[in-house]
Amino acid sequence: MKSFFIDSLKGIALGAGAILPGISSGVLCVIFGIYEKLLDSILYFFKDIRKNFRFLLPIFIGVFIGVLIFSNFLQYFLITFPIQTNSIFIGLILGTIPSLLETLKKEENTSKTNFKYFLAFLICFSIGVGSVLLENSFSTTDIGSIENVSFLYLMLSGFIMSVGIVIPRS
Repeated sequence: MKSFFIDSLKGIALGAGAILPGISSGVLCVIFGIYEKLLDSILYFFKDIRKNFRFLLPIFIGVFIGVLIFSNFLQYFLITFPIQTNSIFIGLILGTIPSLLETLKKEENTSKTNFKYFLAFLICFSIGVGSVLLENSFSTTDIGSIENVSFLYLMLSGFIMSVGIVIPRS
């Protein structure tokens, strides 16, 4: 029972990671030490159904609860305090820059390493700017309304989000 409760709490954190900007569920799985076991349980579910089901059930229940709780929480703050809420998430994302710079300083400081990180930065920055431009071109007036967003934009957004969830960035 204790394991079920702990795994459910981990699932709630994973659900929050799926909803909250700047937080990756994949990274949370690595932090909790369940990334490999979670992937193996999903990929090889039918090899040992009972064992995999007992492991996955509390996590999926927790994810469902986490998504419900944090989506309402996030929606309230985005509607009530939109500028402050967006600023907090932008700050959380930008707050990781100093740790990235420290990591870069610790590595071998060759021009090849610098070019590699510069190229990765340019690609990520281009994807970010492209996403904003796509959002503006695919949607009409009210982005909060699902009726005004094109299917192609939703598919692209879902793909980018799923890559961020599945592939840990650590």
